[in-house]
Amino acid sequence: MLNNVPMVRAGDVLLVCFEKQQTQADTERFEAELRDCLPGVRLAFLEGVTGLAVFRPDDQPTDPDM
Repeated sequence: MLNNVPMVRAGDVLLVCFEKQQTQADTERFEAELRDCLPGVRLAFLEGVTGLAVFRPDDQPTDPDM
């Protein structure tokens, strides 16, 4: 059921994509909430596209059981 959900952990970069431009207040509120829920995860916001992606630096293990 959750095969397509990206798993995020400390050290990853979460790319958050919005279809339309967000207000500064909405972006700051969203970022604060994500930082509380995902400590150690860096965030990047993009506009003009939708979806989520996770970038894991090469030195991070990719095995989800680690």
